[in-house]
Amino acid sequence: MLAGCLCSCEKFEGSQTIPAYIRVDSFRLEPNSLIELGVPTHRICDVWVYVDDQNIGAFELPAERIPILEEGYHKLTLIAGIKYNAMSGTRGPYPFFVPYIDTAFRLIIDSIISVNPNTTYYNSTWVAWFEDFEDGTISLASSTDSDTSLFLYSFTEPHPLYGNYCAASCMTGDMNLMETATFNEDVTGIELPKTSAPVFLEMEYKTNYTLTVGLFIIDEDVQIIRHPIVVLNPTSGEWKKVYVNMTPTVSDSYYAEYFNVFFRVERSNTTDTAEIYLDNLKLITNVEPK
Repeated sequence: MLAGCLCSCEKFEGSQTIPAYIRVDSFRLEPNSLIELGVPTHRICDVWVYVDDQNIGAFELPAERIPILEEGYHKLTLIAGIKYNAMSGTRGPYPFFVPYIDTAFRLIIDSIISVNPNTTYYNSTWVAWFEDFEDGTISLASSTDSDTSLFLYSFTEPHPLYGNYCAASCMTGDMNLMETATFNEDVTGIELPKTSAPVFLEMEYKTNYTLTVGLFIIDEDVQIIRHPIVVLNPTSGEWKKVYVNMTPTVSDSYYAEYFNVFFRVERSNTTDTAEIYLDNLKLITNVEPK
């Protein structure tokens, strides 16, 4: 359970001393038919709880006993929470997920009521860039510093989450740097809103080496600035999902015209083989640039 959550019940006034409880094990993410975002994977780790629009607190999932000092019928709002940049100390509601709301939820004193919330992406979610490699191409290109590149990796059998293909890089011998970035022959980069609107990169990855994710910032003078945002640790052979918060970088880059997402691995030990896999890449915001 997240620190400081239990004290939130004191916001309610009255003589009730024994709480009602709700139980939330997980969220179900449903696809939004209006938005092309591929397979609806998620890493929802927290639930933010509101009763009659008052904040009860944030609780780590599964949450077996969330105490609420109310009884009877009330408005219950549950908001899906994530770890920003995969860091436990930077948790918050995910701004692209629709809250689960029950306007007449019955709370019973000293009883636990299970809730099975679902969520989906807001219709206003704008997809600035999406890549799942399922069309057999890669919309990422090696930078001039890179001495290797990504290639299409084909799964032996179609994977329920990752489909038929992902992108991969295998660094051996004298390969010391893999740096790849979003690429489009028609435009210099990706336009993003510089209005403090949320901008996140969702990605799934598997790596046995440190992986840096960031943005190339292209300003009005066509100067390119490399801005690392998060350094991801090796995943011990497992696929992981991360929500990379690019909002501060984009909002602070007032004079930027375009951005490009980059992925970078520096191989420090030539006796090791560095293997990196990427899939289900989604750069999203809720304001389409004009």
